[in-house]
Amino acid sequence: IYGRDARSSYRLLWTSLKSKIRRSSFNMRISRCSPPLVLCVVFGLGFLFLLRNVHQFQSALDRNHREHMEIKSSLQSLHEGASFAVQGGGGGGNEHRQSFSMYKQNNRQHPTLWLASRSIDHLNHIVNAFERVGYHIIREPSSRWDVMWSYDYPFSGRWSQRIHNMHSYQKVNHFPGSGFITNKQSLSTSKISSLPRAYRIPEDVDKLKSYAKLNPNTMWVMKSNDHRGIRIKRLDEMDLSPSGHLNFAQEFIRNPFLIDGRKFDIGVYVVITSMNPLRVYVYEDEVLLRFCSKDYHPLDVDDVAKYVVLDEYTSVKDLPSMKEYAVRQRFSAKQSLNAYLRKKGLNAAGVWNAIRKSIEEVTQAKENDIKSAMSSYPWHSSFFELVRFDFVLDEMLNVWLMEVNMSPNLSSAMHAENARMYEQVVYNTLALVGLARWTAGTLNSVESAEKDMLVSDQDIAAVHEECVTAECGQCANVVCSLCRQCRSDPQTDELKLAFLEHINRGNFRRVVPTPLLKRPSSVMSSSDHSLSAPNKVIAMWFRAKCLDDLAWCT
Repeated sequence: IYGRDARSSYRLLWTSLKSKIRRSSFNMRISRCSPPLVLCVVFGLGFLFLLRNVHQFQSALDRNHREHMEIKSSLQSLHEGASFAVQGGGGGGNEHRQSFSMYKQNNRQHPTLWLASRSIDHLNHIVNAFERVGYHIIREPSSRWDVMWSYDYPFSGRWSQRIHNMHSYQKVNHFPGSGFITNKQSLSTSKISSLPRAYRIPEDVDKLKSYAKLNPNTMWVMKSNDHRGIRIKRLDEMDLSPSGHLNFAQEFIRNPFLIDGRKFDIGVYVVITSMNPLRVYVYEDEVLLRFCSKDYHPLDVDDVAKYVVLDEYTSVKDLPSMKEYAVRQRFSAKQSLNAYLRKKGLNAAGVWNAIRKSIEEVTQAKENDIKSAMSSYPWHSSFFELVRFDFVLDEMLNVWLMEVNMSPNLSSAMHAENARMYEQVVYNTLALVGLARWTAGTLNSVESAEKDMLVSDQDIAAVHEECVTAECGQCANVVCSLCRQCRSDPQTDELKLAFLEHINRGNFRRVVPTPLLKRPSSVMSSSDHSLSAPNKVIAMWFRAKCLDDLAWCT
């Protein structure tokens, strides 16, 4: 601009600009403005627009770079997972595939666990399991929750109304009326073959006295429903009055099976997934094996550590006869007990068969009571229950059921060696009841296409030949109830839940409906006549699936 040509160009530009502005509708008096001022304004505005465009361009570049790096990272994780699976680490591949799926669906919320407990210090393994499968955990009640996990019975207190108003997709870890199984008096005074004889106090005092007169050497365990104050006494030492604060008396098993002189109990974890129809599963791979802290003989009724398993019990690894299995071979407690019994030439399989039979008998005996308690709740498929059945063996290896624990202790604070088992039990429970899902999102966000991906009508199809007959075209017999044209929508939903439980059961195995040791000859069974209609349908369906595939027999 310092040369003559530049100055001429400047004047020409200014003259042209001034002429155009005069002709504009704004009628500005540009002649009063100095040419440098106007040009400064024009160039200033242009510079500002340039800065704005540069900033937007840079922001777009940064955003694209971040998205590129996220996609690259996800693809790299997926590639590493696939490579890991090819090299023998199949679980890692699933982990990375899930991670990539979560990236694609990052707008979907995590499911929420409402942990309804006064304290959570003893629930750390439950928290760990839920967090590892993607749950967000809250302590205070909220309208947005997917699973409620309550340590106490939640149906009679401050949360009762909230559960009454729950949505169909929400889950609670107890059944209404589960106390019919876990209440000591309700259980012990039931007519179940594996329960030691018991009498309610004061209602059955006369019956108790009559039996004790015929069996004068019988010792009795005095029990109350608060799980405290267990003592062995003779009848003449017992306070049988209504004010005696005792709920019932149970016959004491005087000849327990001992290992290294110690009495022990066997804790078996059980999950009830449905009451109508009844479906029950037992955790197959491990048990809680607890030994008394003192030798049983010589028996001293005043020293409860000799015959009651206390909190400070002796673990499997501390018994001389079990160390070879539990410590050196790193067997599980169940594997160690099996190895010990077989070494002694005893029938270990018979013990577990008797335990399964007892679990089946108890749940079937209490089924109607619990169904009645559930009748006021709208969503019967919203409940499940994890309990622990505690058994003892006598010297003849007879199995005796001592109690069933609601919300069994899953804290390893006093016995760190149990941590692995507790978290495996919880994780397998979540998988069994459909709460540990590979698909992302809340339980309420599952779309119909996703439901069909998990389980479809084709998956639950059974008795294929019968369903296309003219007889089943009219739904003329009970077998036809398995056919699509004869099933109701709720029955279809129950079969789909049973299908998902079977394929996601992990280390659980079915107890009810009764598992089959071999392929059946027919879908029907002579034992079906005693079953309710829903139980009959589910039993026939499992037999039909077993006929097609032996994996469905157990």
